[in-house]
Amino acid sequence: MFHKPLIIAALALAAAAPAQAARWSLVDAGTGFGFSDLSASLDGDVVAAGEFTDLYTTFGYAGLAGADSVNLPLVGGEADAGYAHTLSVDTLGGSAATALYLGAAHFLGFTATAAGTAGDYLATQDVAVTGLQLRIVGDAGEADGTPVSVSFTGLAEAVVDLGLPATHAIGFALEVSQDGLPGGNLSLSWSGENSWPVNVSFASAVGRMLDLTLSLHLESTQTGGGLAYAAGDQWLTGAAVQFDGQLTVSAVPEPDSYAMLLAGLGLFGLIAHRRG
Repeated sequence: MFHKPLIIAALALAAAAPAQAARWSLVDAGTGFGFSDLSASLDGDVVAAGEFTDLYTTFGYAGLAGADSVNLPLVGGEADAGYAHTLSVDTLGGSAATALYLGAAHFLGFTATAAGTAGDYLATQDVAVTGLQLRIVGDAGEADGTPVSVSFTGLAEAVVDLGLPATHAIGFALEVSQDGLPGGNLSLSWSGENSWPVNVSFASAVGRMLDLTLSLHLESTQTGGGLAYAAGDQWLTGAAVQFDGQLTVSAVPEPDSYAMLLAGLGLFGLIAHRRG
């Protein structure tokens, strides 16, 4: 049987060296925008919705949000169209994690009172920010140059409605540079409903400035020509895509931390040998 006080002492020894702490500071929100444009022809009547939204900033936060929907009585029925786009970069009150979110969605719905044809459906959306700068700040007096690790994790996903036959092209991209040194880069593209986990890590240091570019693209295009419909038919088409994740800075254990951990493990072995 192990001697409990010695086990506790070994654990305390292994964890005795404190890890270096660091946090994010938003230095420059950069330039960002959200763009949405949707159009379709419903038996000759053109339905359209769209908007361009600029980035806004507050202390430690950068974001944009745009959304609208329209209801249009037409000769042959009634249409609803709408869109939304969102971008959020939040340093979470100066913590070790920065929350990142990009989202875009659009829809077109129709209730027919007479027979006709739907065609020329095209929806394009882009949400992006470039030149966004984050600095790694020592949280407990760490000197500039103290090694840290940066990780970017999250989930990119898309959901589509198939009222009209259409293709849905999605793209997500991240570029991170740090004072001219290697950073992290990621590019995803796919078509249709799916989800992708994201995980990128790289080495950095306290005091270093990171320059970020984030972008999200969604495009829906009608395929197979016009869609014939009859009086009384109802359908809804559209797509929604988002990326939700975090950029995290964490400590890199110093050499003496590893030495103490090994000492603690060695003490465990000694206890086991004597009690064996």
